[in-house]
Amino acid sequence: MPPISWALSTQLGQITPYIDCRQSFSWTAALCGILLVASVAGVAASLVTSNGLVKSKRFVVDAGFLVALAFVFALSLQEAATMLLDPCQR
Repeated sequence: MPPISWALSTQLGQITPYIDCRQSFSWTAALCGILLVASVAGVAASLVTSNGLVKSKRFVVDAGFLVALAFVFALSLQEAATMLLDPCQR
């Protein structure tokens, strides 16, 4: 879920600043925040459901968990950028 959320946020980040500039509500920050919550929920769900696995499968789950955390970090940086930068400046 985190890689999909990151890709969706990246693509919507190309479109929604034009909408934000015309309206008073920041759709970019709202959508990025929703996708961030969804990706954190996906990471937490994968961590909870991975209890009791064999060591070899546990390694794959832990590696996927670390990759997912990297995407969550990137998504949180995108969220911070959308909140700090003005969408109307070019």
